Amino acid sequence: MSTSLLARAFKASSTKVTAASRASVVHVGFKASRFETTAAAPVASGTTRRAAPSTRPFESLKDIISPQTYQAIVGEPMRLKNMTSVQTEVLSHLPQISYPYDPKTPHVRDLLVRAKTGTGKTLAFLIPAIEAREKAIKQSGTQALLDAGLMSDDALVRRVRKRYSRETVGVLILSPTRELATQIANEATKLLHHHKGMEVRLFTGGMNKRTQMRDWMKGSRDVVVATTGRLRDLMESEPEVLRSIQTAKTFILDEADTMLDMGFRDDIHAIQNELPRSPTRQTLLFSATVSPLIRQVASNVLAKDYKFIDCVKSDDSPVHAHVPQYHTVLPNASAQIPHILRLIAHDQLTNPKSKIVLFLPTTKMTQLFSTVISQLSRDLLPVATTVHEIHSKRPMESRILASERFRTEKSPASILVTSDVSARGVDYPGVTRVIQVGIPSSTTQYIHRIGRTGRTGGVVGRGDLVLLPWEIGFITWQLTEVPIKPVTAGEIKLQVEELAKKADSEPNSHKGIRTPFTPRLSDFDSAPDEIMSRFEEEAVRELFVSMLGYYLPKSDELRVEKGVILEGCRDWSVQVGGLQAAPFVSYAFLAKLGLGGPRNPKPPRPILPNQQHWQLRGNSVRNKERMGIERPRSGRPKDSGRNRSRDAGEGASNWSRDVNENGSGRKRSWSNDSDRSRGDWSRDADVDRGSNGWSRGDNQDGGKFSDPNREHKSREYKARNFSRQGGSSW
Repeated sequence: MSTSLLARAFKASSTKVTAASRASVVHVGFKASRFETTAAAPVASGTTRRAAPSTRPFESLKDIISPQTYQAIVGEPMRLKNMTSVQTEVLSHLPQISYPYDPKTPHVRDLLVRAKTGTGKTLAFLIPAIEAREKAIKQSGTQALLDAGLMSDDALVRRVRKRYSRETVGVLILSPTRELATQIANEATKLLHHHKGMEVRLFTGGMNKRTQMRDWMKGSRDVVVATTGRLRDLMESEPEVLRSIQTAKTFILDEADTMLDMGFRDDIHAIQNELPRSPTRQTLLFSATVSPLIRQVASNVLAKDYKFIDCVKSDDSPVHAHVPQYHTVLPNASAQIPHILRLIAHDQLTNPKSKIVLFLPTTKMTQLFSTVISQLSRDLLPVATTVHEIHSKRPMESRILASERFRTEKSPASILVTSDVSARGVDYPGVTRVIQVGIPSSTTQYIHRIGRTGRTGGVVGRGDLVLLPWEIGFITWQLTEVPIKPVTAGEIKLQVEELAKKADSEPNSHKGIRTPFTPRLSDFDSAPDEIMSRFEEEAVRELFVSMLGYYLPKSDELRVEKGVILEGCRDWSVQVGGLQAAPFVSYAFLAKLGLGGPRNPKPPRPILPNQQHWQLRGNSVRNKERMGIERPRSGRPKDSGRNRSRDAGEGASNWSRDVNENGSGRKRSWSNDSDRSRGDWSRDADVDRGSNGWSRGDNQDGGKFSDPNREHKSREYKARNFSRQGGSSW
């Protein structure tokens, strides 16, 4: 569905969200929030040595790194004090890892670092990379003097350094997502605050390529942060980009496991092949997990003497163990939005500053829930709430703006409604709760979603997973190693009522709460229905299709049949989406999704006693006589025994076959001309090729299937289901 159609469909969309989508272009975020860090738990370096419980202060780097970098860290703009565990482990190798390659004095420069998200690893790889770039720039000026046979020439040194900075790439950093790439670029920009002439270039999809190339041609190329797809595209289409990338001295892969999961292995390999070879090139690989595939990639991109630094204890939980996690299996779909509202109210009544990330499984669900939450928050929630929206269909400029606003949010309550584009790597300080609606794409994705709260230097927070009844298999089979506890919707309702009474009795204890709040709790169940009635049915139906596309492939993970998922999504479209009747799903569309039986199965071939398989070859009429099957009546068409007809478009089917066996005249047919009570899936709409297998019609008593390319047109069918005569339904 196009953006213009969404604008018409979601008639209730808030003015705030619309205004944000029209915001002006936001360049690399020079106004990113301060990256806060504190001491963390002990970690491991290599495979045996354990780090000390205490971490180093950044002041210990004063005589190790350049004064400009040091000033940016401990002074403006970052003002940091203590290192995190991963920063302590990596930066303890300074200054050696920032030295250029020298075959006469070999030392370890390549690192494989295992570290969880939210532990400060961005700063851990940026500091040595920037230090290496500064040394390379200085070395270019020194080499120019030697080549010219001069002792000193400041003008020559400045010219050579400037040309070197504009023609060569110092650091190339690959990131799996645009949001994470933008965050890395923000951190690099702050580290270069006092480095005159050094700049950051950002290449991500969704941004204007012409603008990116204009900045590339006129600026320096000290730190290049890119997503793999956009960088490879530019390397193939822009010779100037390829020429500079081929000079990169430092190569960094952040969230390497995510890039591999997203299918970027070939892109990484293609980019690597254009870079200088190891050990001339320094490579730093950071990953939350170290699977056999990661080790295989490490052996290809890292030098043979690379060092492995493990910052995850062997007995750690797959997710931050200190984050309380709960799951709720709703009694039915109609309880979904009221329960989400109560979770939001619960967080706002619990925390003086509520900051929630709400994850949805599809883009269309993200669009719908963002609009619903924006509308309901005005009157129902205890605190005036700011709602931000991020998903893949929004322009990149709008996504960057929404991410920055949520990151630096100062209001008492804010919510980021997002798809998985914000699930990994992006740092949002102070998140108090992560709410996941529906099952995530995988257990790993669940872990990284929860990682938005409980991050280093932030609040501990809480995680809530909200599931429909047929989604419970994800808890049973996929989250067996995660410390998640059950909590019912009724328990949350009672907790919110108690918190509301406490807030009403002590109005000054919590600033910003709109008291009295208790009377508004009665509207939590009814208000969503009124909001949903404003949506066009076409938008809800397309959302229904997006749900089918997301959930049906996960039937094996949930350990449920696809038919159960189909009925669950149909129930959702009525109970939550507000449709009068569940959307019709055509036979052809069901077949594409792996549902339904064979269209025209062949009847079993009768076999005579002591009959060989070759004995039925030859004349079919004679074979029927030989087997005692009645010959066709005279005057009957030769092929009438196998008459197949189909009178439908993409969304319909009417297959029949008449087979006379032993004179019984038995008829086998699959048709949509059967009684409504016989089938599990009913049709209440017209179907045409432009609706992905279904659409809405005005005739609720029947529908019409048509195909302009076929001979039979405008054939009326009064029934609304597909069933097999004899009582069995499909």
